[in-house]
Amino acid sequence: MTLVPTVSRLAIVEDESGIRGMLCELFSGEDDLEVVAAAGSVEQALDPLRSMRPQVVIMDINLPGMSGIDGVSVLRAMLPEAQFLMYTMHDEDDSVFEALKVGANGYLLKSASPAELLRAVREVLQGGAPMSAYVARRVVSHFQRSGVAQELPELSSRENEVLMLLADGLLYKEIGSRLGIAVGTVKQHIHRIYEKLHVQNRTEAVNRYFGR
Repeated sequence: MTLVPTVSRLAIVEDESGIRGMLCELFSGEDDLEVVAAAGSVEQALDPLRSMRPQVVIMDINLPGMSGIDGVSVLRAMLPEAQFLMYTMHDEDDSVFEALKVGANGYLLKSASPAELLRAVREVLQGGAPMSAYVARRVVSHFQRSGVAQELPELSSRENEVLMLLADGLLYKEIGSRLGIAVGTVKQHIHRIYEKLHVQNRTEAVNRYFGR
């Protein structure tokens, strides 16, 4: 029997038609990725995304009408299972942290290479939190200035270990390997962490971990 590869559905919200076309062309060459919607604004994307239910939304920040950051806030409520990858020229602290606070799962600068973008999309599909190296350094620097993370009393010792590794940006399989447990067990721990902390995603959980 020939196995059919799993294809992940992507959506692109980018107002520059040239960049939007470049992204569509890039993903069209990948057997495991398919662009099911592409729009120039959040407003134009609402109906296609509601019907196509993409697993990853690649979102610019500086968009006509609603900004990409506000767009993530709106679309996350509509697509709770989707992963949101910011793809933007903006590397200012305010933009980065506002995007993460509303639930963005990754933050990639447009200076990233096509290979880096493909790797980021696959990483976010696996539960990772991809960031351009420059952005990641600023996030780490911010947390270092703000204080050291502490264990949360609501969580068990194992759950605190899992959350610490989530905060380090590890994928589920990497957490499992580090702790010597199955990926399914990692997912169960993360589900319980989210329930106990009353959060919905990695970013909100990590913010709790760092006392934000």
